Amino acid sequence: MIDTILEVNNLCFRYREDADWALQNVSFSVKKGEWFAIVGHNGSGKSTMAKILNGLLIPQQGKVTVRDFALSEETIWDIRKEIGMVFQNPDNQFVGATVKDDVAFGLENNGIVTEEMIPRVEEAIKLVNMSAFVDHEPHHLSGGQKQRVAIAGIIAVQPSIIVLDEATSMLDPIGRKEVLETVRRLKEERNLTIISITHDLEEVAVADRVIVMNKGHLFAEGTPEEVFALGEKLTEIGLDLPFAAKLSQSLQHKGLPVSKIHITDEGLVKDLWTLYSKM
Repeated sequence: MIDTILEVNNLCFRYREDADWALQNVSFSVKKGEWFAIVGHNGSGKSTMAKILNGLLIPQQGKVTVRDFALSEETIWDIRKEIGMVFQNPDNQFVGATVKDDVAFGLENNGIVTEEMIPRVEEAIKLVNMSAFVDHEPHHLSGGQKQRVAIAGIIAVQPSIIVLDEATSMLDPIGRKEVLETVRRLKEERNLTIISITHDLEEVAVADRVIVMNKGHLFAEGTPEEVFALGEKLTEIGLDLPFAAKLSQSLQHKGLPVSKIHITDEGLVKDLWTLYSKM
């Protein structure tokens, strides 16, 4: 049986008593080892959700449970040991003079002894393929390399869940690809749970399961294929479909027998090749 590692029940939050709810009656669960995406446009509630998951905000109503810890002011530090956050701008996370120093920072804060710290830092840097840069200054790295160092800093602390909070939104396509490939490999090798919070539906395509937020409510839930099949309903709430999904829809509207709405270019190309090889 697959264990539930994170559970959100009837979550409600607003920033002022006279304000609209930023989150209203949101419920979902995340399984251990799953890649779970939370997607939505600006103002949908996904950023508020990210802050709640890390204990930066406490909800007015509802419950968040991580492993055996129910989120409260008393359990915030227990929750933060379980969840590692990778933010949009890696420069805001760097504190060390070198890659090695930066990855060690979280361990030092947690009081890990040097004998244990050194191999954990080396292993984390190796896992993200940055061993050749251990003595480099983080600020001189490329965007993708910076995010890989930020991920190494999280890996070294050994959380149960890694949250990518718009972590690829400032990267070019090459940097985005290398970060997502690094995270995917770490997930498979270490059975990590990944929560990706994003507005980019291209990033959602790598997830196992997706929820779509809209105006503080849970708008849709399912696999990436099931969510992308909503098509125009997603564009109506301000989300932009991946190119493969748009082209799949366009081809279907023109009467071509494309088998489904594809979420990747590779899947669409394979489908078209199969289709035309039979003609």
